[in-house]
Amino acid sequence: MSKAGRIEEEEEEEDPTDIFDTSLSSLFSIPPIGFAPDHKGYFTYNPPISDDHHQDPQAITLKIPSPPSSLYTTLQAQLIWPSSIYLADLISLGTIDVENKNVVELGSAAGLPGVVASQKGVKRVVSTDYGVKEVLDVLEDNFRTNNTKNNQDRWKVKGHCWGDSVDDLVECISQELIKSNGLGSNVVDAQNEEDGRTSNQTTRTKFDIILAADVLWTTSTHQILLDSIISLMAKDGITHITAGLHTGRGPLERFIHSAEKRGLRMEYKGEVRMKGDKSWEEHNQSMAVEGEEERGVVVWFTLRL
Repeated sequence: MSKAGRIEEEEEEEDPTDIFDTSLSSLFSIPPIGFAPDHKGYFTYNPPISDDHHQDPQAITLKIPSPPSSLYTTLQAQLIWPSSIYLADLISLGTIDVENKNVVELGSAAGLPGVVASQKGVKRVVSTDYGVKEVLDVLEDNFRTNNTKNNQDRWKVKGHCWGDSVDDLVECISQELIKSNGLGSNVVDAQNEEDGRTSNQTTRTKFDIILAADVLWTTSTHQILLDSIISLMAKDGITHITAGLHTGRGPLERFIHSAEKRGLRMEYKGEVRMKGDKSWEEHNQSMAVEGEEERGVVVWFTLRL
């Protein structure tokens, strides 16, 4: 089935009485919880302190992108969302272990989880968002200013529209594989010819970890997002998704249903609610009060092939 066909099929399955998650520009009578930049356009993230830290971890300062007006409500990149902070916290604490892993971040916006990962011993992190200069330039600057010179080769920023070819993203780590093996492309090609394989079969690799925070806003994009996830994830890889309940649980449930329908294995990791001091308290659906928004709640789950 074509991408357009899958999107149309899923849109037909939507309950019209559910929250209108495809009309974000007029969706909220109360804006969803998100953190705006300060008067200079920056947001400061203070990593949580774990028991094995001998000193306070260094704060990360991020500039917040300002997408073009035509994409403002589509990209939702103009705020730092709790789901991004929670995913960054999980990486900071080592709950999500990125050390010596190839990591790709989808829907990065300011890139908080990816920036944190770049400081935690990754092999390489490729941070992606919609390919517009207003977002990618800020994203790249956030990586550059929050990494030392010795760390600059561990990250890469790329434009990526979900559902499009992932060749240029995979190439970012495939070339590193060639370098780490000490092989020039001519040597690799010769080995491939001898083994009866193509160059891509030998040198191309995929990502160990995919990071995605607040990417489930609109049901109509779920299938193309899954296209990218399936194309990017290694056979033994894992995708970590954190999602705020800005539009209720409907989009979350529909995404999980679509993922499982396409053969992915989902594991529910839990959910939390952000407190006023940006710390977290455990939450579950049974704690929801009927008629009230679950504002500040973040759900974490993983996908595997």
